[in-house]
Amino acid sequence: MGVAALLVVVIILGVRQYQLSERYNTIITQSEKMIFQFSTIREQITTSLIEKDWNKLVNTTEQLNELNSTVARLQENTLIPGEYRLDMARQIDLSGLAISAKEILSTNDKLAHSLILQNEMRTLAEYLLQFDRIIVSQMRAKLIQFQTVMIGALGAVICLISFSLLTLYKNGMTPLLQLSSQTDDPDIHINGLHYSKETSTEVAAFVDSINTLLKQGTTGPENAHNGEEFREELAGLINENTNLSNGIINYAQLLKDSYREVEMGGEESKILQNIIEAAERIAELNQKI
Repeated sequence: MGVAALLVVVIILGVRQYQLSERYNTIITQSEKMIFQFSTIREQITTSLIEKDWNKLVNTTEQLNELNSTVARLQENTLIPGEYRLDMARQIDLSGLAISAKEILSTNDKLAHSLILQNEMRTLAEYLLQFDRIIVSQMRAKLIQFQTVMIGALGAVICLISFSLLTLYKNGMTPLLQLSSQTDDPDIHINGLHYSKETSTEVAAFVDSINTLLKQGTTGPENAHNGEEFREELAGLINENTNLSNGIINYAQLLKDSYREVEMGGEESKILQNIIEAAERIAELNQKI
């Protein structure tokens, strides 16, 4: 259950890592797009100032609006620390840059305003490059930190699985191997099977049940042997008793016949007849037994 729980955690972390990677890549892509748009606008403004094409300079305000939208989407991303977003809002003044570009048409000292505009663009370019480096390094550091957590979770899973396998081998497999070697003992039905204290409860209960069966097996033949001897003794007694009763019947019949020939001993003949009938009854009982 512990291994299953850790595996579920690892799966959740893997999905989370994929989501973070996608969001970090989005931030990096937006930052690179922002720098590219600004570089393009800066190049156009510089070309316009060199050629003194002031109308072309004013047309760059639309591109500044697009750049402002890109910066706004980047500022809305919650993965960027709040202090960086706040500093971005203070440092990036694209509306002021657009106003400065438009003011060149109405001012008389266009050269001075051009220099001011160049300085603003240079400062903004340095800030954007520095921001891009910081954000990219921050995103990579967070991703690496998250991957470290995942590696730790995987290490915990591997350790728990290894510990479980070692415990299973020690408490389950090793006792079974020892039991298999004990089966070669010819007196196993007398000595029984033995197991160590480290044996798991399931294997111990299994061995105890086998020992109980072995004991029943050893006592069973003895009981069967004793029962067979008893039946043999009983058959011998019945046979001997039958022979004795037949002897009594024969002797009593001879005496009765002798009394009948001499026509004497009427009372004795009745007694002998009773003896014969009792002996026959005993013979019948022995036969039933």
